[in-house]
Amino acid sequence: MGKRFFVRLAATNIKRDKKMYVPFIIAFSAIVSIYFMVVTIMYSKGLADVPSGDTLQSLFQVGFVIMSLMTVIFMLYINSFLIKRRKREFGLYGILGLEKRHVGRVIMWENSIISGISILLGILSGCIFGKLIFLLIFYTLRVSSNSKFDLPIEAFIYTFILFFGIFVLTTMFNLLQVRLANPIDLLKGERIGEKKVRFVMIKTLLGISLLIWAYYSALTVSNALGALNTFLLAVIAVILATQFLFEAGSLFFLNLLKNNKKIFYKANNFIAIAGLSHRMKQNAAGLASICILSTMVLITVSTTTALYLGQEDMIKLMNPNDIQIESHTDLTDENMDQLNNLIQKTSKESNIEIEDQYTYHQYKDIYLYRNHEFSSVSDDIYKDMTKYREMEKYLWEASFITIDEYNEITQKSETLSDNEIVLLVNDELKDLFGNKTVNQLAEFKVKSIEFDSKLTHGKNGELNKQLFIIVQKQDDILKFIQSMNSKFREENANIITILNVKGENSNLLTFSKVMKAVDIDSVYRVNSIFYDREDGYGIYGGLLFLGIFFTILFLTATVLIIYFKQISEGYDDKERFVILQKVGMDDREVRKTINKQILIVFFLPLIGALLHVTVARHIILKLLEVFYLYNIVLTTVCIIATCIVFILAYIFVFRLTAKTYYKIVKW
Repeated sequence: MGKRFFVRLAATNIKRDKKMYVPFIIAFSAIVSIYFMVVTIMYSKGLADVPSGDTLQSLFQVGFVIMSLMTVIFMLYINSFLIKRRKREFGLYGILGLEKRHVGRVIMWENSIISGISILLGILSGCIFGKLIFLLIFYTLRVSSNSKFDLPIEAFIYTFILFFGIFVLTTMFNLLQVRLANPIDLLKGERIGEKKVRFVMIKTLLGISLLIWAYYSALTVSNALGALNTFLLAVIAVILATQFLFEAGSLFFLNLLKNNKKIFYKANNFIAIAGLSHRMKQNAAGLASICILSTMVLITVSTTTALYLGQEDMIKLMNPNDIQIESHTDLTDENMDQLNNLIQKTSKESNIEIEDQYTYHQYKDIYLYRNHEFSSVSDDIYKDMTKYREMEKYLWEASFITIDEYNEITQKSETLSDNEIVLLVNDELKDLFGNKTVNQLAEFKVKSIEFDSKLTHGKNGELNKQLFIIVQKQDDILKFIQSMNSKFREENANIITILNVKGENSNLLTFSKVMKAVDIDSVYRVNSIFYDREDGYGIYGGLLFLGIFFTILFLTATVLIIYFKQISEGYDDKERFVILQKVGMDDREVRKTINKQILIVFFLPLIGALLHVTVARHIILKLLEVFYLYNIVLTTVCIIATCIVFILAYIFVFRLTAKTYYKIVKW
């Protein structure tokens, strides 16, 4: 047989089975396009002017690795649906006289044509839409207009390597499926019911146990550190539990329906339940995958959106004042004069105005505030992570300054007697105090408690988890710490200079960059809200775009699995529905039966995904605290909005699939 024969046969097969292959080619092209755009951004030299461009590209490098792995898994999984649909056809080839090597050639040419078209369309669309993505990045991340879109050669190389590898793997898998089976088995493959699911009770109990543990862990985590350590284990437990429960649990549920004569012995219910039971193992794998992918979509979209929309809150929480300069205590008067001169000179050159500037010596220690009482922190708490997680919410950083520096900063003339102190607390600690007044702290008498001070409430917000203790003189600081804990850790001492400024954004950023590059002895750190804001657009904008890419990838895989699963089962069910229609089942009853069957298949994964996300809300909130995002309302709104949009999209796919399924089985 000539080479052209196999090429023509492969092309004819694709054209004849366009209901299966056209959606696959579209989805395949979309995945190629997404992957191509991620690699383009990762290696693009046009990101030179993006705020924190290096960080953004590092984020995309991580996304590149994860996306490569997921793309391979998705493509192999989706390919399994296609090859299952073709087994009967391949068996017919064998009956007609084609050898397995000839069938292998047809498979190879089919895969070559499909992969070639998909990769070409994907790269072309990636080049076209890549420009649009760059424009969105430039707008979202506030990039300089000098940045230009380019197409690095690495994008073409890596895209070709990955999808050529997928082509090789899928071709080998398909050839193996044909080579290991004889033509008779292939012809009967679609008629044979699946093997009985084994260990139903064990799998059900194991799935319930894993799910209860995962849910309990997610709901009881109390801090960000605990959430980080728990999240991965909880995710693995939920994936395994979902798989077990959809396989064994769904079989148990169907058996209950079968045993209920009032439900089972109705024409529509009988056909739907019997059809699902016929291939429960396959249904379970598909339903579990849809549920897990849907959960990934919901969590990815809601978290990245919350981070992007809440970045201003996070930046202000990390920067209660515009600029904070930290120096070691060995900062000399000469160095201090040099720093002040630099501030004055740079502010004039940058054309900004300094609204407020003050400096103080700061000594810090950590205390527990629990049950309206302060106590020292044992060093053992830092060695035992379990104990640290339990106590973290009670830990507060206490900063000590003298009354003289306090008066200079606040322009007051307060006085303190021996063994007297003043407490400055923020709003959070104010709420914890309640109506209780602290009169004594260690050996010191509390003269007063101030809830509204410029030291605890900066220009942009209050200091997080911090209080100030004002003492009479510097010697009292050491005395206080020793009275709280004779085994105290060596105190952290430094000199803090606070700057609050105003002016044009570009000028403020220029001033911040000069200050961050300051080269003065003993000055070791400069924090700036303007610099962090620019950096934040790169980080959180990059996370948002990665989230969008992953969402499209997950959605594409989800829709493909749903579509091919239902279309494949539609062809499997066609003969059964034809027989039922021949013996008197009318069109209305067929539609009603199909809707019931598809409703079960479609909405079980959706209900499972929504349940997973609802329980995961608590651990998501704790995870976002790592990024200093404490806005519970914003995150909750993002989760709810994402779920609503996803439900609408899911219903649209349901209606489309039900319509296509009905056309296939209709006689």
